Amino acid sequence: MADQAQNLRDLVWKARTRAHVIAVTSGKGGVGKTSTSVNLAIALAARQHRVILLDADLGLANVEVLMGLSSMFNLGHVIDGSREMLDILVPGPGGIEIVPGSSGLSKVADLEPEARDNVLRCLAVLQDEADFIIIDTMAGIGVNVVSFAAAADEVLLVTTPEPSAIVDAYAMVKTLHAQRADLPIRLIVNMVANQAQAQAVASKLATVARQYLSRTVSYLGFIPRDPHVGQAVMQSRPFSLKYPAAPATRCVELLARRLVHQQTVPGEKKKEGFLRRFASTLGLASNG
Repeated sequence: MADQAQNLRDLVWKARTRAHVIAVTSGKGGVGKTSTSVNLAIALAARQHRVILLDADLGLANVEVLMGLSSMFNLGHVIDGSREMLDILVPGPGGIEIVPGSSGLSKVADLEPEARDNVLRCLAVLQDEADFIIIDTMAGIGVNVVSFAAAADEVLLVTTPEPSAIVDAYAMVKTLHAQRADLPIRLIVNMVANQAQAQAVASKLATVARQYLSRTVSYLGFIPRDPHVGQAVMQSRPFSLKYPAAPATRCVELLARRLVHQQTVPGEKKKEGFLRRFASTLGLASNG
């Protein structure tokens, strides 16, 4: 058993960090987090990057629902050891690949040691299989969300102009900042009337974070309230593929372009990778 634990620590320590890992999260549900994850992944793939979308919403797991897909295997089969990560990886629309989530799983931190080992080994495989890994987390500030988001190379925080959404977005910033002060957090304001409204929301959040946390929350961009989005959801199709000329699609393409320009080069050596940071939340990152 001790040898198994040491082997896992060695794997975590030596894991490659090719993929740029982005966690897409939100302070509350209903702000378009999963739709943003799906369409952003497609926009990145359209720029000739290999993109894997990991559905880490272990409560709802609705990435496939938005795409009209239904896979035989999912993350639950990886956790119980019956399948390897590459066994459950499925092709999705727009050239992306998907790791299907599993509804009703327990907290990652509460998994049995063998199950946690399975997750870490399979995440290590993904690190070398993509340029970008997009993690669609659960909404809120639960343990699963923090485990995945705080380990990412950066977090995209999705909110809307609704006052409750802004308050919950700040609660997420505060939680992630307490977990990892150097974590880059970028804001996407969804369902806005116009750019000015989005910038006002972003400015308000950035000011509060700077004043009370002494930390930066940068503004990545916005997605307008667009009837094409709802129409695409009703048809179980990503709006960026169903309506390529829609205002929402153009804004997501701009978000993808900014992400590519702002991130470190895929394959570049990072000081510390996603896998080691994720393992540290489970108490397994020591190299001793």
